[in-house]
Amino acid sequence: MTETIGYAAKTQSAELEPFKFNRRAVGPTDVAFDITHCGICHSDLHQINGDWGGEVFPMVPGHEVVGKVTAVGIEVTAFKVGQIVGVGCMVDSCQECA
Repeated sequence: MTETIGYAAKTQSAELEPFKFNRRAVGPTDVAFDITHCGICHSDLHQINGDWGGEVFPMVPGHEVVGKVTAVGIEVTAFKVGQIVGVGCMVDSCQECA
């Protein structure tokens, strides 16, 4: 487990504040990275405000991120530690891998 700090809404419509949580260990097909930039878009705000239902708090919004790779799983071949990477809103969308 890796202790992580993010900015979370602790309740509906709350302002974001620092929040510590644990991330699981890097798995064989995972890429871990330190996030340097994060986008907050309208869908994040709708989630925080409870506009769609199903929200779970505390909530760390921001599903579009950029950062520097810190670790890769043993099956990862396309990324190396130190590279700059980004994740958009479509994760697991290569249509080839599980």
